[in-house]
Amino acid sequence: MEKASPQTTQLATQKNAVRLNQPVLLGVFGSTTAPRAMIRYPNGRIDTVRPGDKTRLGQVVAIGEDVLHVARNGRTEVLRLPRPGEVVSSLRPHARPSAETNAA
Repeated sequence: MEKASPQTTQLATQKNAVRLNQPVLLGVFGSTTAPRAMIRYPNGRIDTVRPGDKTRLGQVVAIGEDVLHVARNGRTEVLRLPRPGEVVSSLRPHARPSAETNAA
């Protein structure tokens, strides 16, 4: 089993680190050539996705070290891992995946 990053470990023990009424990126793991991400939906369901997968949020186009890019309604939007002390949740518009992400 893969060990969680220090950032994920810290967030997992922090109260109110994320808004549970909106989609949240819980973690990114795997290799740089085969990345995966874990998403939590407002209804509590958790999905593990890869580039190319279709989700309730749209199609996963790329996964970076701390970010998930999703194509939806003709736009690419992004979910980021929460940073310590920051409350994040919603998808944010983003032009296109950066060079540091892995395209599908």
